[in-house]
Amino acid sequence: MRKLLLGLCLILGLEAGALACSCVVPGSPEQSRAMARQAIGNAVAIVEVDVLSEYRTGGPGEMVRLRRILFGKAPKTFHIRRGPFESEASCDLLLRKGQRKVLILSRPTGDRVRGQRFQIQSLCSDYLTRDRGYLAVTLQEARRRYGFGGGGGGGGGDGAGGLR
Repeated sequence: MRKLLLGLCLILGLEAGALACSCVVPGSPEQSRAMARQAIGNAVAIVEVDVLSEYRTGGPGEMVRLRRILFGKAPKTFHIRRGPFESEASCDLLLRKGQRKVLILSRPTGDRVRGQRFQIQSLCSDYLTRDRGYLAVTLQEARRRYGFGGGGGGGGGDGAGGLR
């Protein structure tokens, strides 16, 4: 009986451990256009930021400082809106203090908190901003959808807003 209970616990433990965020990058940057269109569906900006604080349960979300606007408009500092994480298998993208990151910002739906708060891309769409080739495609799709580029992106002409 003891071995049966131990076996059952192992099976349940392995099953719970197997729950994790799983993402597939669709190949080349050009093949990512559909994902880029989906990721920027409600975007108000694509920005490069410095992370000033980390996520704390029950807190306001990470505080970030704007370094550069690649698309759209954003304030100089703002919080990332966070809700409760459903499980450790969450595909939410967590930011670390001191990190420099390119983010796709959207307005939270139903957010009643005053001030500047934004939602960001998930872990599964984060590749769209980490690599210059994917970022160029993402920016092209944002400009195509919204018809403007926003300010401060810098030169470059490579479609990545001068990001290096």
